[in-house]
Amino acid sequence: MLNETKKEVDLLELKNIVESKHKIIGLDLGKKRIGVSISTLDMNGALPLRTVSYSGLKDLVNELSEIIMNHDVKAVVIGLPINMDGSEGKSSQSIRDKSKKILSFLELPYSFWDERLSTVAAARVYETPSKTRQKRGNKKKDIDNLASAFILEGALEYIKRN
Repeated sequence: MLNETKKEVDLLELKNIVESKHKIIGLDLGKKRIGVSISTLDMNGALPLRTVSYSGLKDLVNELSEIIMNHDVKAVVIGLPINMDGSEGKSSQSIRDKSKKILSFLELPYSFWDERLSTVAAARVYETPSKTRQKRGNKKKDIDNLASAFILEGALEYIKRN
């Protein structure tokens, strides 16, 4: 049976966590991998932490639980794929459903942030061709955690402005 899920909160409800300088993680959820980022100590930005490859929910929850415990995380911001016209489509609903399952085990407040173009922005960092096969193989993993940092940084900036 699932634990009681912390409810989704409005992003501005995380302001007290930001102001008290507690850690927040950002997630870029994918089908095979999840990019994870963490807020900086001064809450002025986000740093890519790692990319978690998973085969099942249990593996993923265990990996995220370890990150949360090791970094004393108090909240989660999840990238939500909004359509370019501002509407939510099937991808958004899929992310909401997956998030609810994951967070039912983690028991942290969470909010969503528009992830439009975050992966594109992260990919631009890698526009120059990689010189080795290993670097090319790591590109997707690097893009996932960098995209999660773009997502979290955008959310932190929004919170601080409002």
